[in-house]
Amino acid sequence: MHKQARALAIAVIVALFTLCGAGRSQEPVAPAACSSNAVAPGNPDNPVGCNTAIHSSQPEIALGPLIMPDCDIFRRTPLIDGTLEDGEWDKFYSYTSGDWEVTTYADWDARFLYVAARSNKPFELMFVLDANNDGWFHGDENYEVKVAGGVDDNITLSVRRYESRNVKTPTAAPATEAEIAMVDVKSVKSANDYMIEMKVPSALIRGFKLDPGKKVGMQINIKPSVEGAIWVPTDQVGDVRECTLATKKVAALKPLVLGFDLKDSVVARGEELVGRFHITNGGTETLDAREYIIAGEGKTGSYLSSQRIRIEGLPPRKHISREVRTVVPSDMPVGSWAIGAEVRSADARLGGVLVSFDVVDPFEADIKLPAAEVRADVKDVTFQVLVKNNTRKAIRGKVKVTLPTGWELWKNADTREFVAGPRGAVAFAKFKAKPPLGEMGPVPVKAEVTVGRETKTVEGKFHVVSP
Repeated sequence: MHKQARALAIAVIVALFTLCGAGRSQEPVAPAACSSNAVAPGNPDNPVGCNTAIHSSQPEIALGPLIMPDCDIFRRTPLIDGTLEDGEWDKFYSYTSGDWEVTTYADWDARFLYVAARSNKPFELMFVLDANNDGWFHGDENYEVKVAGGVDDNITLSVRRYESRNVKTPTAAPATEAEIAMVDVKSVKSANDYMIEMKVPSALIRGFKLDPGKKVGMQINIKPSVEGAIWVPTDQVGDVRECTLATKKVAALKPLVLGFDLKDSVVARGEELVGRFHITNGGTETLDAREYIIAGEGKTGSYLSSQRIRIEGLPPRKHISREVRTVVPSDMPVGSWAIGAEVRSADARLGGVLVSFDVVDPFEADIKLPAAEVRADVKDVTFQVLVKNNTRKAIRGKVKVTLPTGWELWKNADTREFVAGPRGAVAFAKFKAKPPLGEMGPVPVKAEVTVGRETKTVEGKFHVVSP
């Protein structure tokens, strides 16, 4: 598809999900319902999930109920560099008070929760997480992460845990230096904005896993960097929202029903992403649907091909199904991405759907060396190189190892070939090496794994000690 059509496809899909956050699956979402105008709590024209900017000249008055975050946290991997680029993040909520404007964002993938905010004034950010969604101050998985103090190297980061065991009142315990180092934060000031980006690893919390459909309690609070300012939407640390880790978002005007299914939610670079987009008119009258567009959403649009299909209305009970095939290029970064589709009438959006997928390397490599110290008088040392296949078809390759001078590989075989079956299969390349006499200390080992035109290098070391 030519560049103009692809740009349009990306733009309209971004517009739909930036304005509405996709709402709840198959709920009616009128375009006007997701404006940035003030809305009264409980307004039926403002569906739950829309990222509506709330205007107020008195931020200290009961703001919590007015801010409606999108509690379906989408699976996407943003780059943590302090700069929030268009199509890189999914909105949590927006807030406006006087001349202060701020927008918060949230995403997740298999390893991290991602949080960000953009403001036209200096601000502070507090991310609160009830990882098990079992109530604040229950167990030891309640965390508070604060970022303050400016940009770049001037920011301060605090990570605190609320531990309820053997404690009667909520008391925050500072995390260790090692735990704080696990949280990656970047903050940048541009010409008109202040931005904070942060990723919190699931490994920070014992037993915490990020899986599709998982419920977590979370809140993103912000406040201006001025004395006496209060946190918005709440200064109550335990006042969290129940959020769902989502891999799909749908917003459509009834009776339009949309669906988007992928053959595989994990695709290796160089393979085809295959899916099917569904449109159904569940009503009794013809819908004025003129076209639908399928494209990579946000930053994904730079890597995937797109389609724009014109139609002449959608008769009652009519169902349309369209196969999607697009190659994931070899330079597409590993991580979670989004592909989307949108249905339009002559002058309005009728609905759209986003679905997440993961891009992985075609193969992974690891080296298994002796964990214990090796005596210098051993006959030989055995170690293995493991290769995991992430593609749909079997792969064939070779492993070449390099040892320090003096080590003798069995039969001088420094290279072995391997075959790994389809996705998930693991091949093993075993090597034996005889140590040189009197050589002791650390022994570095390097292995180069080559499959096709791609080579990965893995390294490790073991220790030889006196007998």
